[in-house]
Amino acid sequence: MQMADIIEREVKLKLESPTLAELYAKLLNDGMQLIKKETEEDIYFNSEFRDFRKTDEALRIRKTDSGIEFTYKGPKIGKISKSREEITVNVNNADNLIKILERLGFKPVYTVVKNRIFLKDGEFIICLDSVKDLGEFIEIEIPNSTEEKLIEYVNLFLEKYKIKATQIKKSYLELLVSKNEENNSNSN
Repeated sequence: MQMADIIEREVKLKLESPTLAELYAKLLNDGMQLIKKETEEDIYFNSEFRDFRKTDEALRIRKTDSGIEFTYKGPKIGKISKSREEITVNVNNADNLIKILERLGFKPVYTVVKNRIFLKDGEFIICLDSVKDLGEFIEIEIPNSTEEKLIEYVNLFLEKYKIKATQIKKSYLELLVSKNEENNSNSN
């Protein structure tokens, strides 16, 4: 069983232009290394005795084409980027893990589904995400490095590829929750 305990530093961008497909073609043409393409289904949990919305934490099961991960994400610690502690273990049975969590009082509350393309540029990972009900995004991350190094790379990346995008500090889960709350208040 593999375990990871890192500080994840990432910048998330809501893409306006070009499209993900156009950007993907440009990045491949520039020689960026394709790592993989996959669909990710993230099931997020919450409980009555520990409200992760209030503590700024997250507990999720991620199902992908290549396996299942169980992840705890700590509160955000970055001022510029979205940085936080992340502890992940691989599991082989999501259904049984969900049953265990439910027996302990955790309930699945949201599911985020995305198609993700992973690319590598040196030590940076670029993810091109098409997120169900939310749109197209770019995530650029570097593990165990400085925010300054990440921000410098992001600024050069945006300029080089003439990208119009808005930096987002919220997770896909937070964006989905906000969108659902907005839809619910508009329908009342």
